[in-house]
Amino acid sequence: MVRRRRTAAGRTRVACRDPARGVSALAARDVAPARTAPTVGRLEWVDAVRGYSVVAVVLAHVVLWHLLAVDAPTADAGESVWGRVYGVLGSARMPVLLAVSGLVVARRVRLGWRPGGLTLRVARNYYLYVVWLLLYAVFYAVVRDPSLPHRVDGVGDLLRQLVVPETTLWYVFALAVYIAVLGALHRVPPWAVLSGLVALCLATHVLTSSDQMWAKVPEMFLFFAVGVYGAGPLRRLGERASWGALLLAAGLAVAATASGRLAEGVELAEAVVFVVRCLAFLVLAVLVVVLAVRWEPLRRLGLLLGRQTLPIYVLHPLWLALLLAYAGGLARDVTATTVGSLLYPPAVTTLVVVLSLAVHAGARRAHALVPAFAMPRRWEERLAAVDARAPGRPAPVDSGRGA
Repeated sequence: MVRRRRTAAGRTRVACRDPARGVSALAARDVAPARTAPTVGRLEWVDAVRGYSVVAVVLAHVVLWHLLAVDAPTADAGESVWGRVYGVLGSARMPVLLAVSGLVVARRVRLGWRPGGLTLRVARNYYLYVVWLLLYAVFYAVVRDPSLPHRVDGVGDLLRQLVVPETTLWYVFALAVYIAVLGALHRVPPWAVLSGLVALCLATHVLTSSDQMWAKVPEMFLFFAVGVYGAGPLRRLGERASWGALLLAAGLAVAATASGRLAEGVELAEAVVFVVRCLAFLVLAVLVVVLAVRWEPLRRLGLLLGRQTLPIYVLHPLWLALLLAYAGGLARDVTATTVGSLLYPPAVTTLVVVLSLAVHAGARRAHALVPAFAMPRRWEERLAAVDARAPGRPAPVDSGRGA
């Protein structure tokens, strides 16, 4: 594992065990079986944003683990191009995923713990985290290559990660934490919560290193809260997207990125730039996707991906690990060439997404979504009954089996 500090500027070559700062939104239906039709009251662009964001997560991990690893003989052209792409993805994918996750559950979270039905949502997310942590442990007990990223090694590591996540599954864990905490703080003024989370984000960014996956949980909390408390502005942003707004947002994102050079070497300044840059790319990414999905093929693809983000998110690290473990030599031969290094990331990303969706489709046809992709219905009914006993609980408005 390579341990080093973050910098405001993008990195070039990093160690395989050095995961990307920032990863899909698994809120709402993301941590549950996908539905075949849009939920009433949901905006289609929200699903599309989530879908393309989870693909960005896969692409970023392909670049990080396969092209930018220390021992990867990547051609200069591929390293240069995909290194820049990775830098942009690092500023966009997690803020976008988390903000959209918060937007989806905003009303219920702001109602409070039991009136909002949060007992079931928190339990559902943590249940899926535990199930997939166990599956990762079994996977790495069989695939024993010690160089693979995000391993779960042995019972001790498994037990520790029940409370201190150190794999890409940190995101599923974080959703349970975020919903629980904001639900408990529903009476606190939003400005106070957001101010505290800005301070928490800055402190975590300064005091932790980029190989500490658990640190993502406090660091990225701010962006989930932006989705919860800024749900109205985010919806209006999506509804009123225009090319003029896109150009303005692009200019702000470029300016925020350029300001990172001025902050280099000053950790607190770098942390401030990180927050500003992520917020700027959040706005830009939403506008890009909303305008893109006006083209029908992209809209359909975005909806397909956005309603099945869980299998893509939890399975893609395992596919990438298998590729490294059993076809790593062939992959290095490909990425060592100029053409191969340029085409490898999109090709492997497409393959991994298709394979993940195929596994999910197979599980659905075999009626085997439980326990890997859903909590047992009996457990859900008992937890829902706990929420239902809350006085003044509102009538259900979303029937998705999600966070």
